[in-house]
Amino acid sequence: MENMIIRLFACLLCALLAGCASRTDPNDPRLPRELVPDPTFAGWFHIRGLGVPDDDGAVQGVFRSSGKVGKPAWTLAQWASRHNLADPAASRQLQLDADRFAITNASKRVVVNSRTGEIELGLFASACYGHARRAGESWPHLLASVPLTDTRYASEACRVTGMKRLDVSFSCRLDTFADRQPKADPKLHAAQFQLFLYVQNLKQGDDGFGDMMWFGIPVFDNRFPVKEEHYQRDGGKADASGKFIYGLSSKVCLADSEGFVRNNRLLAGKDARWVDFRANVAPWIVYAYKLARKNGFLATTELQDLYVSGLNFGWEMPGAYDASMRLRDLSLVSTPYPPAPLSAPPPNAPADKDARPPKASPPKPGK
Repeated sequence: MENMIIRLFACLLCALLAGCASRTDPNDPRLPRELVPDPTFAGWFHIRGLGVPDDDGAVQGVFRSSGKVGKPAWTLAQWASRHNLADPAASRQLQLDADRFAITNASKRVVVNSRTGEIELGLFASACYGHARRAGESWPHLLASVPLTDTRYASEACRVTGMKRLDVSFSCRLDTFADRQPKADPKLHAAQFQLFLYVQNLKQGDDGFGDMMWFGIPVFDNRFPVKEEHYQRDGGKADASGKFIYGLSSKVCLADSEGFVRNNRLLAGKDARWVDFRANVAPWIVYAYKLARKNGFLATTELQDLYVSGLNFGWEMPGAYDASMRLRDLSLVSTPYPPAPLSAPPPNAPADKDARPPKASPPKPGK
């Protein structure tokens, strides 16, 4: 009987040890890692101002996007639009049901389902223009942005040269679209929904510390059924960043080739459907960096100095268009290269010079 008890105890101990051995540490740097800190948008949003001459665009309020008290990770930017979301006299915050929360005014609407991680961004730019946009004039934005790492202590999971893969995935649905731009000039007028990654030099003490480029994933552009690869200097308005912008071809990231157009018909309103976007962008970021250097940008930045430090997505409307897009299932997963052999030093090991290094200024959410 005693031997039987000992054997039973030994079996239970082996099973317990096997179970412990099978568990994985979510913070293990060798494992794929989700970089988006709040993918369901439950932690509330800071609201920035309009960023017009009498408004510096600083944080002016909070959008309560869930029923629990949140610590905002996300920020809403509404550059060069009208009707400030942070102004209670112009905007309303509503709880639509147990999980859906909204903030709305005459030119913008944001609705979040904090259980499913679905967000609607509606920008009604016709309420922001008193005349057709002219060359050099700013245009309305509605963007959601989030940092992916502390720029003082940049996460190795965000370092570009450490990424074997960087898998971006999300789905979008164009709920409404109305063209209210008479005699549109495609060089001046458009409705664009995009996702941008901030690719930034975060090497402490480097001459290029804080310098960056924009890496864009096109979602919707009313001028083009399919967006081709493009790159340029960020410009077109007085407050543009002047940084290098690289735009991926939509053919790379569309799960099918049709996007929001089928048989020359826009899939919005009653024809709306979910469109899936998926891409491993790690090699494309390296390619974009080489293009930037070739064109005179990031002149003092080496590839190993770059980190993916943040992202934004949403509308930019240099034209009188009214539209609403929903986004869900946002994910950004970094998969590292296998660790180097113990006998070799880790590649591109950062120098630990300062106990409290300075914090890089994050790019303005938007351009």
